[in-house]
Amino acid sequence: MQFAIIGLGVFGITCAKELEKLGNQVLAIDIDEKLVDDISEHVTRAVIADATDKDTIEELDLASFDGVLVSIGDNLEASLLCTLNLLSLNVQNLWVKAKTDSHHQILKSLGVNNIIHPEQDMGIRIAQKMNYPMVKQYMALGDEQFLVRLDPPEQWRGHPWSDVQHSHPDITFIMLKRNQQIFNQLPDGFFFQGGDKLVVGGDTQALRRLAKAIRQTAI
Repeated sequence: MQFAIIGLGVFGITCAKELEKLGNQVLAIDIDEKLVDDISEHVTRAVIADATDKDTIEELDLASFDGVLVSIGDNLEASLLCTLNLLSLNVQNLWVKAKTDSHHQILKSLGVNNIIHPEQDMGIRIAQKMNYPMVKQYMALGDEQFLVRLDPPEQWRGHPWSDVQHSHPDITFIMLKRNQQIFNQLPDGFFFQGGDKLVVGGDTQALRRLAKAIRQTAI
């Protein structure tokens, strides 16, 4: 797949390198020659270009890419002009980094569906991890429903899964990984071991009760 990253700040560079690591072809674009030089060895192609110029965007044929990320930082005008150019060329999978709430509202009014707030999103994730240290990853499903990946706490070891399930009937077991083996169902006599990785689902209140129970070292 082909992706383009416009704006090579920390966020843009990180996305570009990760997409390249995932086996994609990545075009990195910035008006700053040094930033382009610095990333050139890490992506498929890096070019010095002014993305606010519509002719430049057309020459790069960004409309044919599988996805384009506008990661222009503090320059609101440049971000909006670049976004308008991409929208006028019918770029389909368009992602835009918003710096402020007003920036977000303008992008939304333009019809941009994928608007990103990296600092806010990371702040929320860090707060969640601080509040729920047992949670390794989580995914919001909407309607306050979440999937959560956690390492079964030490106090669960030596206890069967059925005890945990009985204490938390509103938590849904999704999957457990032990070494290289995946379990989609656990028998009543299944005991937790160190190194297990567990995925569960539930609403906010149920997951809070689970987190509280873990903190109190009680099943």
